[in-house]
Amino acid sequence: MRPSTEAAHEEWMAGAPGRLRRTLPEAGSVLAVVARPGDEACYLGAVLDAFRVGGSEVNVLAFSRGDASPFNDSMERLGSIRPFEFDAAASALRATHCVLADYPEAELRRLPIAQLAERVIRMIREWRVDLLVTVDGRVGDRTAANVCCRAGRELAVPVLGWTLPHAVARSVREATGLSVTGDADGRIDFELQVRRTIQRYAMLAHWSQSRGDGTHLARLTVQGDREWLRWLVPTPACEDTPERGAE
Repeated sequence: MRPSTEAAHEEWMAGAPGRLRRTLPEAGSVLAVVARPGDEACYLGAVLDAFRVGGSEVNVLAFSRGDASPFNDSMERLGSIRPFEFDAAASALRATHCVLADYPEAELRRLPIAQLAERVIRMIREWRVDLLVTVDGRVGDRTAANVCCRAGRELAVPVLGWTLPHAVARSVREATGLSVTGDADGRIDFELQVRRTIQRYAMLAHWSQSRGDGTHLARLTVQGDREWLRWLVPTPACEDTPERGAE
C-alpha cells in the first residue's frame, strides 16, 4: 500500500470490529445491480472478479444508459455509445448475463422503488440468483441500493453493499472530491484483499468516460488492494444482527 493508503488503513484497523470476514460468502449466482454503466466496473469490478474466481456465476444489471454523465470523450451521444461500453465491460468481467434497462438516468430517483425492484425480481428468478451486490457507501445516489433491498427482502435473497470505512472515505474525499461518506466500523462486515487487473480492464471499456476515470483511479490508489462490504439485507445466519438496510 502507498503511504496515504497505509495511514487510512491503520486508522480503520485500530477500530475495526473483530467479527470482520476476510472471505466472500458462498454464492452460486451473483447479480450486481447498478444505477448506470461504469459503476459495475469502477466500484464493483474487483469484488465481482473475486466472486467469479471463487466459482460464482456473475451477472450485471444497470438501470439506465448513463446518459446524464458530464463526461463524453466520444463522437457519439452517450445514450448510444454507453450500452456498447457496458457490454464490453461485462465481457471483461466475464459476466454470464448483462442487461441494461432503458430508464432515463435523470429520472431514476423519481421512479417508484417497487417498479425498479420488479425488474430485479425478474432477473433473480430468471438467472436463479442467490446473492445481490450493489453500491452503497452513502454515495450521492442510493437508488440501486434501495431497490436491491426491496427485491432482496421480497424474495429472501441477501444483499451486499460496497462501502468504505469512514477513515478511508475521508482520505478518498480529500484525494478525489468524490461524494462518499462510508460507514461506521460496526456496520462493515467484510474486508477483502483483491486483485484489480480485471477491474481496470473493465474500466477501460468505458472509454467515453476516460476523463472521469482519473477520479476513480485516484480512489483505487487510496484503497490499495482492499475492498469493504456490508450486509444491507443479511443472510439467515446473520438474522440475529439488527437489519441495516438502505431504505
